[in-house]
Amino acid sequence: MGMGNEPVLELVKVQKTYGEKVVLNDINLRVNKGEFIAIVGRSGCGKSTLLRIIAGLEQIQSGNIFVKEEKLNGRNGMVKMMFQDGRLLPWKKVYENIGLGLKTTEKRNEIISLLEKVGLKEHANKWPSALSGGQQQRVALARALIHEPELLLLDEPLGALDALTRIEMQDLIRDLWMEKQLTAILVTHDVEEAVTLANRVILIEEGRIVMDQPVQLPYPRQRDHPQFSKLVNQILNRILGKRENAVYNAERTVNL
Repeated sequence: MGMGNEPVLELVKVQKTYGEKVVLNDINLRVNKGEFIAIVGRSGCGKSTLLRIIAGLEQIQSGNIFVKEEKLNGRNGMVKMMFQDGRLLPWKKVYENIGLGLKTTEKRNEIISLLEKVGLKEHANKWPSALSGGQQQRVALARALIHEPELLLLDEPLGALDALTRIEMQDLIRDLWMEKQLTAILVTHDVEEAVTLANRVILIEEGRIVMDQPVQLPYPRQRDHPQFSKLVNQILNRILGKRENAVYNAERTVNL
C-alpha cells in the first residue's frame, strides 16, 4: 500500500499536564495519509493520553494539533477511536450498534458490507451479549469504519483477547487498513503486535518521543523472519534500557 506526503495529523510542541505532573512534553509528530503508526512504551509513559488528546477527549496545555491541516478543537468527526472494550450498547442489536449516529436507512448497504468483511453478517440481528469478546471487537471496528474516518485510533483494542483471536484480529485490521487505504494509529503494550501491523513504531519514554522506527518489511509480516525478530529485539532493548541482552522468544507474545 502506497503512502503519500499529505499530512493527516500534525502535533506541534504539544504539552499535557495533570496538575504539576507533565504527562506529554514537547511532542512533535507528523502522520501522513496511509501510514500505520504504532505507539509503544512502558505503562504510564503517556501513550494512551496521546491518543485521547488526538481524539479530542482531553485538552492540551500548550502546542497545536492539526487534522487535515484544520486545527483540532475538541472532538472531530474525521477521527474515530476504537477502545480496549467494545463499548457496545447492550440494548441495541449488532447492526444498530454499527449504525449509531446514522439515520436508519443511511448506509444500510455499507453496514451489511462491513458486517460481511468482519465475518459477522449472520450475527446482524443478535444482541451484543450473545457475541464473544472477539466478535464484539469486530463490531466495534465496523462501527468505527462506517464513518469512513480520515484517522482511525486504536487504543489497545486487542489487549483482552486470547492469543489466537488476537492474531485473527490483527490480520483483519491489517486487511481493512490496506483495502480502505486508512490512516491508523495503534497504542499497544505488545511490541510484536506493533511490528506486525505498523510501518512506523514510535516509542514514548516519560512523555517524550525517543524513537521513531520505520518498519520496512512486506505485508503480511512473518513472525519467524530474522528481520522481524531483530526489529522486535531492537525496540525491546530500547524500552528495557540497560538490559541489552534481552532475549526475544518468537513463540510467545511479548507484553510490557
